[in-house]
Amino acid sequence: MKIMKGNALRQVRTLAFFTALILCSTSCKDEEAASVGRDYDPSRPITLTSFYPVEGGARDKILLDGENFGTDHNQIKVYFNNKKAAIVSSSGNRIYAIVPRLPGENPSISVVIGEDSVAYDQHFNYTPQAQVTTVTGSGDREFVPGTLDQAHVCAKYLELDAEGNLFMTWRDGVGDEKFGVGRVSEAENLVTSMYLAASSPYPYANGITVDRTTGMMTVSHESVVEVFFSFDPREGWYPRQRNASFAGNHGIPTGDQYMNFVSFSPYDGYLYTRSRDGSVVRIHPDTYEATVVHKGSNTAGSKWPYGSQYGQGINPKKPWELWMTLHSNASPNEFRQGLMVLDLRPEHIDKGFRRVNATGGSGHRDGPLEDAVFNYPKDIKFDNDGNMFVADYGNHCIRMVSADGIVTTVAGQPGVSGYRDGGPIESMFNNPWGVAVNEQGDIYIADFGNSRIRKLVIE
Repeated sequence: MKIMKGNALRQVRTLAFFTALILCSTSCKDEEAASVGRDYDPSRPITLTSFYPVEGGARDKILLDGENFGTDHNQIKVYFNNKKAAIVSSSGNRIYAIVPRLPGENPSISVVIGEDSVAYDQHFNYTPQAQVTTVTGSGDREFVPGTLDQAHVCAKYLELDAEGNLFMTWRDGVGDEKFGVGRVSEAENLVTSMYLAASSPYPYANGITVDRTTGMMTVSHESVVEVFFSFDPREGWYPRQRNASFAGNHGIPTGDQYMNFVSFSPYDGYLYTRSRDGSVVRIHPDTYEATVVHKGSNTAGSKWPYGSQYGQGINPKKPWELWMTLHSNASPNEFRQGLMVLDLRPEHIDKGFRRVNATGGSGHRDGPLEDAVFNYPKDIKFDNDGNMFVADYGNHCIRMVSADGIVTTVAGQPGVSGYRDGGPIESMFNNPWGVAVNEQGDIYIADFGNSRIRKLVIE
């Protein structure tokens, strides 16, 4: 998938679009006049002839020509692959629409009216545009609250609520705030602390999850299976320790009780966390009742893999899918440096985690997911359309796994560390660690090596 800089290109496209619109309006005046007021006729087929422009990006305007569209644009649906486009108007023979965001590579354009659905023979050449900016941070790892331009951050993991509050956790900082939980608000132009500790912190500040319906934020403890922490917005996000209750012995060995992450799943409303031995625990967010739903490597009847994970996320388009990344201590070896998925549905969960990208160690290769290679992938998060974003730590870049399984590098220069804002080719990162995606699809990155939080907007 090719990504281009947007402003100049968009201006050229807009000028060309309106030039074409004026020319077509003049040359096709009689034809258009004949169709004014004509309703869609279900007894006649929909005919598609051409569209203009043949390439573009999100929010670009497009003219779709054909016959028997009708003039009620509210009855017309246009799809770029499975992404629905906004319809501005219809003359009967021409639909005026807006290209949707990230429809997938070379999308097919289909027009749906009533029971009829027809697709153009020619595919649209979609060219996404991206821009990286710095939200906050100075390059200094010692946490200092304040306005966005003055604050210092040391974020590792990120998550967002539906209101746009960006939550961050960190460890390995400096000074008296080596471990912590904080909040970043672009609307308030403010970075604030929610929990700070110099040493021996509880929580250990790793993975974060948010129920975007209630706003409840949950943070993993890390080294005690039964303990996690919640932050309720109705209490000003005051940290509360919660103790999970197992009906019997959970069977997770003491040396492997590293519950680095927790994820809320809208599929069933439960929290899910995984230990280093591979056990997956389901926790009720209100009663705190806990159950081991996937046995780990040191338990009879276990399902692999074993090993530390560095990212975990739930796919909102398929909320029964629990995804994670594993690092170099994973076993069996084929699970190292990979993306794994576990189907949480009762009829599928016993199949265990499945690796979905290529094996073969660290590296950088885009393309179909089954052929893609990463270099110490860390945090993973999804947008609402099911596109997954990966903080590819060792490659110093951000990768996207589209909903249809194509991996692209959307920002950063693979294998080259640095700090630079700009387009996808110019932008540079230094060991990006955490990612989060807001309701609009903007991606926030914990650029750990640069001690900054960056923002990637893709259109």
